[in-house]
Amino acid sequence: MDLTDIVQKNKADKGLRFANLLIDTIIFYCSFLLLGFAVGLSAIVLDFDPSFFVELQNINPFLDRLITAFIMVFYYFGMETLTKGRSIGKFITGTKVVTLEGDLPTANIFLKRSFCRIIPFEAFSFLGENGWHDSIPKTAVVVKKHFDYESNLSLDVDKIGKEIE
Repeated sequence: MDLTDIVQKNKADKGLRFANLLIDTIIFYCSFLLLGFAVGLSAIVLDFDPSFFVELQNINPFLDRLITAFIMVFYYFGMETLTKGRSIGKFITGTKVVTLEGDLPTANIFLKRSFCRIIPFEAFSFLGENGWHDSIPKTAVVVKKHFDYESNLSLDVDKIGKEIE
C-alpha cells in the first residue's frame, strides 16, 4: 500500500531533526568515552601500554577520521536496523525512518543512509528540504505516533468491503 501522502503530511520538522542529531551525537561520543574507559581498564588488567592508540591518532589523522567514520556508520546502521528505523534520538523525540512510500526501510537502505552521513558537509544539506541521508536513499523521518495512527486508519479503510478470509 502506498502511503506517500501520509509520509509527507507527518514528516518531522527541522527542530525535531536537529534534536535527533544532537542527541545521537552526544550518545555517539559518550560511547567513544566508554570505549576509551574500557581500553584503559583493559590496559590495567592485562598490563599493556594503551598509548599506541594515541600515537596512531597523532601519526595518521586521516586513519583516525576513517575509523571514526566507520564507527559512526556502524552506530547508525546498527541502531536503525535493530530498532526498525529508530536511533536513541528518534526514540526520545518520537520519530522514525520510513521509505517515501511509508514502508519499513530494508537493511540496504539503512546502510545507504548511514554511509550518506559521512559525506563531507552533509549536515549542511538540511538547509534545503531534506538531508542527503534522506534524499539519496529516498527515506523520510516522520512523527511516529501520527504516522502510525494515520497509516493504520488508512489500512482499516482499505479493508472495508473486502471479504474476510
